[in-house]
Amino acid sequence: MTATVTDAITKAASDILANGFAVVKLSDLDASRLQNAIATANRFFARPLEEKMAHGSTDHNYGYRPFGIEYSVTPDRPDMNECFTLWSSRLDLIPQAEKISDVNDAFLAWRDSLAPLVGAILDQVANTFDGAVAPDFEKASYLQMNYCLPTPPERDLLQDRHEDGHMVTVLHANGAGLEIFATDEPMPMLPAADEIVIMPGSVLTALSGGAIPPLYHQVRNHGLDDRQSLMYFVNPEVENPLFSWTEAADGSRVDIRAHVQFAPTMFGLPPVEAL
Repeated sequence: MTATVTDAITKAASDILANGFAVVKLSDLDASRLQNAIATANRFFARPLEEKMAHGSTDHNYGYRPFGIEYSVTPDRPDMNECFTLWSSRLDLIPQAEKISDVNDAFLAWRDSLAPLVGAILDQVANTFDGAVAPDFEKASYLQMNYCLPTPPERDLLQDRHEDGHMVTVLHANGAGLEIFATDEPMPMLPAADEIVIMPGSVLTALSGGAIPPLYHQVRNHGLDDRQSLMYFVNPEVENPLFSWTEAADGSRVDIRAHVQFAPTMFGLPPVEAL
C-alpha cells in the first residue's frame, strides 16, 4: 500500500474509535468503480417490474428485492426503496444472473475495491484491543443498492432511525437525506462523489465489548426523484466461535455468533450465512 492509502486507513480507524464513524476519500480507480456500479444498477432499476422480479430469490435475500419487504423499525413503515443485493461472489443465488452480468460485474468490481480497504481498517481497529485480529468477513458480507422511490411529503423519513446490525456498513449516497446520530442530534451526511462513510454496527459493539457504539442513522425525505445509496454490509464469518475482543467482568469472552446471524431479522430479512 502507498503511504497515502496507509495514512487514510490509519485515520479511518482512529476516527471510528474517537468519533464513531469515518469518511474515507477514494482513489480515482475506486471512485470510478463506485460510480460505474451506481450507473449500471440504475439502468437495471429502470426496467419493468416483472423483468426485475425475475432476478429476485423467493426469500427476497438475493438479487432484486421489491418495495415493501424491508423495514427499519416496524413492518407498517417499509423503507421507501427497492433493492438489489449481491452476497459474497455467489451469483448462483441470483435467479438468471447471467442475464444481468453488467450489474453483477460492476458490483463485484466495487466489492474488490472495498474489501481490502475495509479489512485493513478493521485490522487496525481490532489491534487496539490488546492486539486482537479482525474476523474474516467476505463470505458473509454483501452489497446492496437502495433505489429510492417517489415518496409523499407527509412521510418525513424514507428510513426510520436504526442501526444496521452488522460489523460495519460502508455507504455512499448520491443525494441528500442520510442523517447520522454521532451525538444526540441528527447530523446530515452527504459524501462527495469520491467518498464513502463507514458506520459501525452492533456487531462491532459486541466485538469491542461496548467500546464502539453502533451508529444510529435515518434517511430524511427531501422529495428527491433521483437518489440512490450503495452499501457494503460487512458481517463476520460465523462457521467457528466468534469471541469478543475484551473480557467480561468475570473474565469470560462472549461468543457473539447468534447476534451476527439473527440481526437482519429485525428488518424482516433472513439470518446471515457464510456463503
